Amino acid sequence: MKERISRLIKVFSVENYRYYFSGQVLSLTGTWIQSTALGWLVYRITGSPKMLGFMGFVNMIPPLIFSYPAGVLADKTNIKKGLYVTQSLAMFLALILGVITVTHKIKIEYIFIIGFILGIVGSFDMPFRQSFVIQIVPKHFLHNAIALNSMMFNISRILGPAIAGFIIKYAGNEGWCFIINSFSYLFIIIALYFIVPFSAVKEESDMKTSFLKGIEYIRKTKHIKYPISFMFLLSFVIMPVITLLPVYVKKINGDAQTLGLLISSIGVGAVISGFEMASKKNPKNYINMVSYFSILYGLAILTLFFVKNIFVSLFILFVAGVGTSRQAIGLNTVIQTLVRDDMRGRVISIYSLSFMGLAPVGNMVWGYTADKMGISNTFILCGLWVLISNLWFYLKMKEVKKKKIEESREFEIL
Repeated sequence: MKERISRLIKVFSVENYRYYFSGQVLSLTGTWIQSTALGWLVYRITGSPKMLGFMGFVNMIPPLIFSYPAGVLADKTNIKKGLYVTQSLAMFLALILGVITVTHKIKIEYIFIIGFILGIVGSFDMPFRQSFVIQIVPKHFLHNAIALNSMMFNISRILGPAIAGFIIKYAGNEGWCFIINSFSYLFIIIALYFIVPFSAVKEESDMKTSFLKGIEYIRKTKHIKYPISFMFLLSFVIMPVITLLPVYVKKINGDAQTLGLLISSIGVGAVISGFEMASKKNPKNYINMVSYFSILYGLAILTLFFVKNIFVSLFILFVAGVGTSRQAIGLNTVIQTLVRDDMRGRVISIYSLSFMGLAPVGNMVWGYTADKMGISNTFILCGLWVLISNLWFYLKMKEVKKKKIEESREFEIL
């Protein structure tokens, strides 16, 4: 244990990463406060699982359009300046949403319009942030930093929903959650001011050539293509399950605070899992790990069919959090470790796109399914989708590993 903690401390010895981690964890906590409150607000206004699904669809359509062009841009531009722009725009939009909600002028169409614009901003922000990490930490710390980034995301997922539930219950208006999120962006903007990135390899081709070269590289590189494809398949379920949790909360007679606790329990499982990953010295056999924990996640979601007790639900979602954390960290680490540096922005943008890729469709499909078949039956279908997708991924990557491990020790991560 001491050795594991020591490795974590070494990552934080990098001044750039200390600033980045502290700014991001506070900003992301605000993001989760807003996300939780937004789902509750939409369901309170409409009472419709289909409208919840449609909200997720609207928010996630922009990444399908803009994520890859953003990745091309990340390989060509000053990422730090790009992050200043995306974070400032997100702060402004959250403030607008908060003000119109607090003043009781909110309408469902306003939520969809602002959500769509936030989706465009996020499409650029995600590949910028992912590519930025390699510019602020030495490469031998990369897998630790990636795992810590996941921990950061999930620490915020613990704190944010719990805070949102408390605010909604006692302040009586979701708008205060959006205003708090707006101010949280100041922390990462301030952190960026103090970060001094390393020099990075920049693509010199024109935008069209860079665009096509990135697509061709992914298509021909199986150890990149299959992890990204698997994430696409998982995206059909992971975010939609969270989007539909307000429906499940109503079924088990919970309230906004219950919703916050359920989402936070996913974060607790993910943080514990992420700590173990972040403290690894020499990551190996990530394909087996991703596959085993994908099975765990699929079974956890499937089990929700049988659960109507809040405390049992908290435990099941804790287990789901452990599973989904290992999936994301494992796939991201494999990609970030094995990708060519000059292709990093484009590959990460496609990975970011895959994380959201089928989520818009999933939100619509599962929202409709929940409306017609009930939320419990929907969770059974979601769990089965994950298990079948995992079987495909495992078989494909076993073939790749057998060939690649003979070429280079670098591929021992597989």
